[in-house]
Amino acid sequence: MSNIKNVMKKAEDFKFNSLMYVEEEDIETAKLCIDTEDSLFLYISLNTDREIGTYTKSKNNFQVFWASNTKESYFEGLEQTINYIRKNEAEAERVYIEFVPAEFVNDMESLGFNTVSEWIDYWNKDLYALKLPVDDNFKVRGFENMEDIAQIAAVTKSCAGYSRGFTGQSEETIKEWSNMEKSRLFLAEDDNHIIGVCFGILYGFESEKGTILWIRELAVKPKYQSRGIGRKLLYSAIRWGQESKARRSFLACDAENQRALNLYKSLNYQSNGEPGQINMDYKL
Repeated sequence: MSNIKNVMKKAEDFKFNSLMYVEEEDIETAKLCIDTEDSLFLYISLNTDREIGTYTKSKNNFQVFWASNTKESYFEGLEQTINYIRKNEAEAERVYIEFVPAEFVNDMESLGFNTVSEWIDYWNKDLYALKLPVDDNFKVRGFENMEDIAQIAAVTKSCAGYSRGFTGQSEETIKEWSNMEKSRLFLAEDDNHIIGVCFGILYGFESEKGTILWIRELAVKPKYQSRGIGRKLLYSAIRWGQESKARRSFLACDAENQRALNLYKSLNYQSNGEPGQINMDYKL
């Protein structure tokens, strides 16, 4: 069974699964190394323009995608996959893996894996109740033309490493965002240069609980941080969500990004207490 579409279909029936979170085109070049009744393991080289984990465009780093029915089959498949990469990828340096179950983390650490990031979901479940102050002295504008794309990407990349697992976005990704329906880019400027960006998406229009505003990205150039610019960008995105009848809002933040968490919590974003998306890496 080597067809990626068939692999992803098979993975739907597994108890533990990272493949449910990726698109088929993202792993169409993946190498399948484990395919049994209890586990699936495949990997790709991160020699790509996509920003994945902490690594960007390096033939020496590899991301593993997986599905398993038991903890035992997961660790057995992971060990075999690492050995396969060692044997068949001569210059391999690191392996990166996402959506590690919380109950697997201690065992992963005992094998030498390190936590790269833990993205926790935060929700404001009553966006209508949030009252935002008006600040006419600070202007936030929307996306205007394709010439903005390079500057927007540069803003996000300038923040790489300021939060665990954050690498910034490519120009290709920003272009995709600019063309998405029910979405909006909010930009902060200084002397006609873009210094901050917030990207929001509306979804869940058919939900009985109401439409959701997803804050997909918030980034401010490091030299302009701690000036309230991120807050003002977030205000603009939330106002747009409220005007668009969004009842709830969602965002994800690394568990150790305390500065961002303080901002989000001040706007009534709360965690449900569940573990987040745990991503880990291993030096070969």
